[in-house]
Amino acid sequence: MQDTKYEILVWLPSPMGDAVLCTPALRAIRQHFKDSKITFLANSTVQQILSPNNFSDAWLQPKHNNPFAIAKMLKPHNFTHAVLFKNSFASALAAFLAGIPSRIGYAREGRSFMLTDRLHPPKLPNRKFKPVSMLDYYLAIASWLGADTADRSLELNVETRNEQSLRAKLPELLSPKGPVVVIVPGGAFGPSKCWPSDRFAKTADWLIDNHDATVVVSVASNHTEKQIAKEICNSSKHKLISLAEIPLSLGELKVLFSVADLVIANDTGPRHIAIALRRKVITLFGPNDPAWTNTDYKNEIQITGAAPCAPCTKPICKKDKHLCMESITVDMVCKAAKKLLDDNNDMPESVAAPKLSASSKDFFIHPEYKTAFNKLGLNSLSAVFSFNAGTNLTKNNLSEYRTRLQFEINSPPATLFLKRYDSPPISVQFKNWLSAGSRKSCAALNFEPANELASAGIATPKTVSHGERWGRLFEKRSFVITEKIPNAESLERKLPDCFSSQPTPENLRLRRDFIARLAAFVKKFHQTKYRHRDLYFSHIFYADNGQFHLIDLARAFKPRILAERFRIKDIAQVHYSAPAPYFSRTDRLRFYIAYSGRDKLTDKDKMFIKRVTTKAKQMARHDIKHGRPVPFAI
Repeated sequence: MQDTKYEILVWLPSPMGDAVLCTPALRAIRQHFKDSKITFLANSTVQQILSPNNFSDAWLQPKHNNPFAIAKMLKPHNFTHAVLFKNSFASALAAFLAGIPSRIGYAREGRSFMLTDRLHPPKLPNRKFKPVSMLDYYLAIASWLGADTADRSLELNVETRNEQSLRAKLPELLSPKGPVVVIVPGGAFGPSKCWPSDRFAKTADWLIDNHDATVVVSVASNHTEKQIAKEICNSSKHKLISLAEIPLSLGELKVLFSVADLVIANDTGPRHIAIALRRKVITLFGPNDPAWTNTDYKNEIQITGAAPCAPCTKPICKKDKHLCMESITVDMVCKAAKKLLDDNNDMPESVAAPKLSASSKDFFIHPEYKTAFNKLGLNSLSAVFSFNAGTNLTKNNLSEYRTRLQFEINSPPATLFLKRYDSPPISVQFKNWLSAGSRKSCAALNFEPANELASAGIATPKTVSHGERWGRLFEKRSFVITEKIPNAESLERKLPDCFSSQPTPENLRLRRDFIARLAAFVKKFHQTKYRHRDLYFSHIFYADNGQFHLIDLARAFKPRILAERFRIKDIAQVHYSAPAPYFSRTDRLRFYIAYSGRDKLTDKDKMFIKRVTTKAKQMARHDIKHGRPVPFAI
């Protein structure tokens, strides 16, 4: 097509985000066809988002989804060309029935025969669509038409009247103390794209505490997103501005984004609005591949969650835990926010939660450790089982099929622990499968709970490598390598100094705070539906930074029955292993009050405590019978 006078219909995609991703292509088409009349066809939402613009001369809105009715609407306009950014069969059918001579679009959805100019989307060997940015996907159509597509920047404009009305609705924006931060916790795609509400709340609190930020929670007007906004505002310790209570028009929403110093969003349409308005943006990715919406925008930090099942592209997560989004921590988001707000260009523009890569079908390793492992010859499962350059940690009571080693690496400097399982007895494997509810290797029983708990915010040893090899049915070999928790000791070996120092008012305050945080840690662990079976002080580590860590995750499992019985056992083990010289009865009661989250104990609580103490006494009698010391006084 040469630059001459045409009547061009441009049919835009329906999703708001896709429409914004179209803007580079729309600009290119406008510049190429300066003398032609360009009419956009789109729903009202897309028209409001893209207006005002210099790309079109007129707008049409379909009153129905019926392609026959749309064709009837289009026919009187005598369009010479139809550019179909919308990928549906119905859009091609309507253009065909309207008698538009030239119809350009992608040959997909069974509509190829109705197009006069066909582009073919790139596909993978398995015939699925190859993940390419929709921005480039739309630009390819503009390029097919002969337009110059070098400019890939998104573009949106705002109207003055909307600026005035926004300030009337949100006077807090007139003179904010610090940066204006908009968080976008919802997503029309589905809940699988949504980061947990409590983490958005903690991030908002951090922004207010550290940057005096004015935080606006931007949600759609539907019930689901209003509920998300309510959860965030209720969880935050500060007052947040919720658009669930102060609804904005789409024009006002664009103005809000245009004055924001930072936007934190799930992978959803408003993210593209923020980029088009040249804002600083943090985008949180989980079930969808970031490649689909990549814009190469320099002021965006992308944080991608890690999970074995990601990217799944499913709107609703089918797993017990939403691993991909929950692997994104509050700390990751806050560090990214600090980078953008401080204009510190030393941080990367994308962050990914750690994900192990496959060197072979039975050997997985964290990329950061590949060089060090290659120097040690640890680059395959067989090499791991022939490796002996370390301290042997095997104990007399350890089963013959299990071996343990401790070794050091220099880059990165770390102490690592290797657990190996060589031909576990079939009886042991059956027992493990029954406990796990599925067929899993011995190593998987270590690293899978550790990774899932870490995603849920429970600190665990970092898994740096694992592997497994199977026979036809049973496990032959498996291993897992974890990193030593830095600057940490088990509570069995060392308690904070406030327990052994003089009982001053400050030390007593620190002790009470420690007990409350330990109770919160155990409660959070139980809220994941996991139980440990060995939740003694020896398996709870305490780091210098005040963080608790849980180890020996092979003992962690999710009971399908008797969950309450195992919860009682866990609390009894904490109670039993807390040394009597340091933990009084009052301290133990204080622990349970913090664990229960209630100021006053109910009859049910008292019965629970009785069952815990009864279990602890049974454990004590068993140890006394076998000549072992009892940590607490009966």
